[in-house]
Amino acid sequence: MTQLKTISQPKNKIIILFTVCVLLAGGCGTTKWSDTNRTGTEQLLISNAIDNAVGKIDFTPIGNKYVFLNTDAINDTTDYKYLAMALRQQMAANGAVICDKEEESDYIVEIRVGAIGTDRDDMLIGIPALTFPSIPGTNFTASTIPEIPFIKRTKQRGVAKIALFAYNKHTGRPLWASGNKQSESQARNLWFAGTGPLTRGTIYDETTFAGHTVSVPEFLENKKDRYLKSFADRDMIFNELPNEPFLNDRIEKKISQTNITNIEKTTPSIQEIPRYSADTPETSSANALPIYPMPPFTSTNQ
Repeated sequence: MTQLKTISQPKNKIIILFTVCVLLAGGCGTTKWSDTNRTGTEQLLISNAIDNAVGKIDFTPIGNKYVFLNTDAINDTTDYKYLAMALRQQMAANGAVICDKEEESDYIVEIRVGAIGTDRDDMLIGIPALTFPSIPGTNFTASTIPEIPFIKRTKQRGVAKIALFAYNKHTGRPLWASGNKQSESQARNLWFAGTGPLTRGTIYDETTFAGHTVSVPEFLENKKDRYLKSFADRDMIFNELPNEPFLNDRIEKKISQTNITNIEKTTPSIQEIPRYSADTPETSSANALPIYPMPPFTSTNQ
């Protein structure tokens, strides 16, 4: 005869007490999440497209020239400040001298933007989300069937189309036109039976699956999905004051003009200068001429 082993009453109490302690000691943690007004993917798509469009421009014709970049026409364009900084960098890297003020320049560079933005398209193989309306007079209320994808793909792209035009500020004659330069960046996401996404595109250094790096066989790799490098990805070092005659003459002229401006600022006005008269003990002549202090002299040949 088989004897059934039973748990003694003290052991039952211990198990119940342990269970109660675990339940009371349990807790939960919460993390606050927030999103920016614009997604990081959107910003990467636009900045990548801008970098590559600017990188296609040959700035050689404005090398060794004093230029002012006029951005008035693009002030309402998305990320126009990023575009302006990219253009300034490339202009300076190709030998142009960037002027902060229009009056300091000899040439004006105008920008026009044909397009800077993003768009997307989605593809779904499966059952899309469906909403059934309620039927009056019945117990049937509105209901929604969620999306059931077998394969789902999203593709987002950023585009940039820009052009530059330079002319002589003094004569109004044209100097150079870059022609339209257009570039496109892409980001792709792919889901298989609800798993994923498989992420790749020109804004990513590598392909990832659900956030983890994966290797894609070369015969399956799409060249259009490879990361596009541009001038903005390279480190650059420049000589601060290159030994160029045209630049040295301009620097000396600017230093001289700065000294003249400083003299004008430090010279008192006529109202601030005391005048001698017959009533002062320094002179007894009623027709004494006013005495002005000499302005400070600054040599420009130091």
